[in-house]
Amino acid sequence: MENKIIKTDIKNRLMNKITIILVTVLSVFCSIAFGQSKCDLKIDFMLRGNIYARSSIADTFALGGFGKSSNSPKSMNGEQVFSESGLFLKIDTTEITTLFNKYNAYKLYLGNKTDTILVLNGSDSRLDVIAEVYHNRRWKAIEYLPNSGCGNSYHQMYLKQNEYWEFIVPKFSGKIKTKLRYRLRLADNRFVYSNEINTSIHKNQMVQNQKRKPQGIMDPYRD
Repeated sequence: MENKIIKTDIKNRLMNKITIILVTVLSVFCSIAFGQSKCDLKIDFMLRGNIYARSSIADTFALGGFGKSSNSPKSMNGEQVFSESGLFLKIDTTEITTLFNKYNAYKLYLGNKTDTILVLNGSDSRLDVIAEVYHNRRWKAIEYLPNSGCGNSYHQMYLKQNEYWEFIVPKFSGKIKTKLRYRLRLADNRFVYSNEINTSIHKNQMVQNQKRKPQGIMDPYRD
């Protein structure tokens, strides 16, 4: 009887070890597999601007009915620390994140360290922010902003002092090696530019729109 108990105990321990080994191997395999599934974004057209945010303050003068974003501003008194001063746009390349759980991406920050509330124009919560690349000695847009045929789409957006928005932007890949930055147009038509980073793109990203079709009769946007 005692020998039977010992054998059973040994068997159970062995099975536990085998289970742990299998779980570990499976975890490593899944990690590698999912890690390899992420890739840089390779496209041959200009993307629509895709920087959306939720305003710190409601626009009481807007016509109403515009599309809203859940991307609320965050306080700079939290965990995120910025060395920048004033109003800034920053691409953070220190950490790779993911876009649509498929593409490699960076975080883009828009922060307000000034002593006044930032006022921006919005279109269904889309900010006037696009990506640009340096090519043939000048900056060229690789993103564009579509126009809405509905007046209700347009409104103003606000970012309070010591607040910031966080966005996810794609990590591009192509045959042309160059520099990339993001450009923000303020409500008074002045511009704010981000830091410049190394990138690579396809040549058509500078000339050919995405050619997105309207998503039904209720979609007011036309390229």
